[in-house]
Order: sequence, then C-alpha cells, then structure tokens
Amino acid sequence: MENIIFIDVEDIDTMNLRILYELTSTQFNTIQFLQHLKLLPTKTSEKESCKDKCNKWYLAYLGDTGDEDSLEMEVFFSKSKLSLRQIFELMYCWAREIDSVSNLNHELRVLSSHTIVDWRNFCRDICAIYFCNNPQTIGDPDHTVEIDESAFGKRKYDKDRFIKTQWVFGGIDIDTRECFLVQVDKRGTATLLPIIEKYILPVTTIHLDEWRSNRALQNNPNYNHRTVNHFLNFVDPNTGVHTQNIQNTWMLVKKNHKKQGGFSRSLLTSYLEEFMWRQRFDGEPLKNLILQINSLYPVS
Repeated sequence: MENIIFIDVEDIDTMNLRILYELTSTQFNTIQFLQHLKLLPTKTSEKESCKDKCNKWYLAYLGDTGDEDSLEMEVFFSKSKLSLRQIFELMYCWAREIDSVSNLNHELRVLSSHTIVDWRNFCRDICAIYFCNNPQTIGDPDHTVEIDESAFGKRKYDKDRFIKTQWVFGGIDIDTRECFLVQVDKRGTATLLPIIEKYILPVTTIHLDEWRSNRALQNNPNYNHRTVNHFLNFVDPNTGVHTQNIQNTWMLVKKNHKKQGGFSRSLLTSYLEEFMWRQRFDGEPLKNLILQINSLYPVS
C-alpha cells in the first residue's frame, strides 16, 4: 500500500483542492488523514461490527451497528449521513469562502442545498462558540479604533409582512484589523456605551462621527475620543480624523451578505460573528477551524 505523507494542521491552509482529493482518494486514506488532524479517534470499537475489520468505530459513529456502547466518544462528524470526505470537503469550502450553493452542488454532486446550508451553519456555530469562550476585545493605549453604526435591510413590505431595518454597531482597530459587530435594537447611549466598554480596552483612542460623540462618550474618561463631522467632511481637514476603515468594513460585510443571498434577521448575529472570526484568523481559516473543533470535540 502506498504511504501518503499527510499535511500537518499548521500547514493545512497551503492545501488546494487537488491535494485534498489526493489525500482523501480512498475511505482508508480519508480516515487516516482525519485521524492525523485529530478530528477522528484512533481507538476502535471492541464489537465485531465491520466484516472487513477496518474501521468499526467509523460505522458505529454513523449508527450502522445500532449499539450505542460501541463508541462512546462524540465527534464533529457524529450522526451525519454524509461521508467523512464530503464533510471535510464542506469544511474546506467554507474556510476558503467557496460560498455559492449552486457551485457546491455542482462540485460535490450528491449534496442537497439544504445539507450545504446546514453544514455552513455548523461551521458558523464554531465561530460563535469561539467568541463565547474568548470574548473579543480590541484597542490599546497606542491603538486607534473607529466606531460607527450601519443599517442592514430596508423598510419594506414583503408578502404582507413589514420588514424592519436592522441596525448594527461596530468598531475596527486600525492597527490589528480586528473588529466587533453587534446587532442592536436601540442606538441610544444606554445601549452603545456598555458595548463600547465591553469590546474596547480603556485608554484607546476612538474616532467617531461628531454627532454621536456627546451621546455615547461625553461622560466617559476611559477613552480618548476624536471626532469628524461627516456633514462637512469625510476627513477632518485640521486633524486628519476619519472613519473610513469602519465604513469599508460595512461595505465588506454587506458584500458578503449579498453574495450569500442575504439572510434572515434571526441569523444576522451568526453572520457577523463569522465575519469577525475571519478577520481575526485571516490567512489561516481552515487551521483555526480544525483546532477549534479539536478543542470542542477532543479525541483519543
């Protein structure tokens, strides 16, 4: 049997589709590759559930044995009817932002649109869990954070339903490019100030539109805030203060929103978390997806 040299998780983002298909050319290779990445356990079941005696634990995970004790450990692939290769292909495509459902249907052949959307949601769940366990904070005494708010969707009637504009408040550290994006129902000081204090470290310099400054920061000595009046200039001619980085962030978020065909109000937060996650792990999305799955679903 040919010995295959698998890619380590640290280098996984150098992998392209051609290499992926080579590493998962057979079921046996796929299992070994996923074990190498610590996505599957190496221990097998004591039950003789596989007549070929090759991957009994794999069959047990898919429920083919009907014996819940054949493998007690839960993994990311548990209870799925997809093959291991198909699931890892979906993980790869999500990490590489291959988003078109029609393209994925064409390339992966047997997958339904519903299945593709489900697995993309599972990957976004990993993003949400990451920020739950590792709350996002940006800024620093030597850093500048630009903050702003933006509307998602337009007020309109759709099939006798009133679609309400959804507001998002956010900020971006112009030194690290990390950001926070929070769905808000209200835009007053009582709502925005706690968000600022939660996500932006004290003594950070904050750039914002002048008309918002007194409402949110006038009584807060923890930040150095500088303003620009957007009714007069996009860049203050005297100080050079602007909020163009957060404005560009809104453009990117909404571009992704449009590319994915939009999303319901109930899913907006999960898409914002995905965007924040990608900003933080830019350049190594598949590596960090795998490592975070390892942490949530440890195997032996």
